[in-house]
Amino acid sequence: MDRYPYVIIGGGLAGGRACEGIRRIDSDGPVLLITAEPHRPYQRPPLSKAYLMGKAGLEKVYLQEEGYYGERGIEIMAETRVARIERGDHTVTLESGRVVGYERLLLATGGSAIRLPLPGADLPGVHILRTIDDSNAIREDAANARRMLIIGGSFIGSEVASSLSQQGVEGTMVFLEQRLLQRVVPRELGHHLTHMYQEHGVRVLPGVKPVRLEGGERVQRAVLDNGETLDVDMVVMGVGIRLNTALAKEAGLEMGERDAVIVDEHLRTSDPDIYAAGDIAAWPDPTFGRLRVEHWDVARAQGLRAGRNMAGEERAYTTLPYFFSDLYELSFEVWGNLTRWDATVQRGELDGGPFTFFYFHEGKMVGALAADLPDDDRKPLQALVRAQPALEEVSARLADASVSLASLA
Repeated sequence: MDRYPYVIIGGGLAGGRACEGIRRIDSDGPVLLITAEPHRPYQRPPLSKAYLMGKAGLEKVYLQEEGYYGERGIEIMAETRVARIERGDHTVTLESGRVVGYERLLLATGGSAIRLPLPGADLPGVHILRTIDDSNAIREDAANARRMLIIGGSFIGSEVASSLSQQGVEGTMVFLEQRLLQRVVPRELGHHLTHMYQEHGVRVLPGVKPVRLEGGERVQRAVLDNGETLDVDMVVMGVGIRLNTALAKEAGLEMGERDAVIVDEHLRTSDPDIYAAGDIAAWPDPTFGRLRVEHWDVARAQGLRAGRNMAGEERAYTTLPYFFSDLYELSFEVWGNLTRWDATVQRGELDGGPFTFFYFHEGKMVGALAADLPDDDRKPLQALVRAQPALEEVSARLADASVSLASLA
């Protein structure tokens, strides 16, 4: 049986960054990365944006050049699945039956895109988006498509609709919420986004869901619950992910909501020799309490920190949650925790120059969303979010763009 100081399960952003983190502390210890995909570690944001639009190649998707891993003693076992973890023996058993030993193990298994169980959901031309292969399939269909249906109004649905409509594919978005990106954008910005999509040939139908998809050799129609039937050439479902945490659960690790893996401030699970990072990890954030976030920057930062800690550094993960999105000409960034908010303060105008929304929950700041934020405001904004000032104390000054964020922070 082969035994490695470091074994990583998962070849996405968190797993790939963990390799980099280990090598920054331990330049020699053999590393094994096991991934179910045929690819070396890569990041997902370009799959719904620049790569999907053909504006960037795979070199912008992969984290490192192909030779990086072999040159540094990092073995990648691709197209391989793990059957179980034996914590007592410090081993993982592969589906092939091979057993591999570990001293420190990282779970970076992420999630799997949900395919809605609709009649016709398995027809050719009906897509989900999670992997490079998924993005390639959507690109291929989009080259010959004129009409699309996007199911889902959160980030994947919104980004795919933006990317495809800029390639000349018009169509419709349907989602259960009352506005686009409802969980993270206030009403004013939601209306602004809807107008922007409509200007680019995308009809937005909130509160509507598909009943079934129809077609012969491939999808041709979508029947909606509002009574409409749409002619479509392709369908993309962007309705979230299911966490890949069966291995962790079956190994008896402590689990949280939605079967997330509970970790401590060092990203250790309830087993001191097993770490978790990325989408699956619920960590004790120093500002907001226990969080689990399905965004690029969390996987990027946690993967690096987990790798460094596995190699002996042992520092707490304290990075403020952050994510970004690009929708047509609008690029925005978010800091903080927007899972719960009940009030916002707007700074700047949506149709001219930079703007920021500050989010509050029960009278305390919990986050901020900013577009075209000046560099001088980035650190003060993050300091404000961390400080969590009271709404009644700062609302008037936040709304006044002539008041510097630095003075507030």
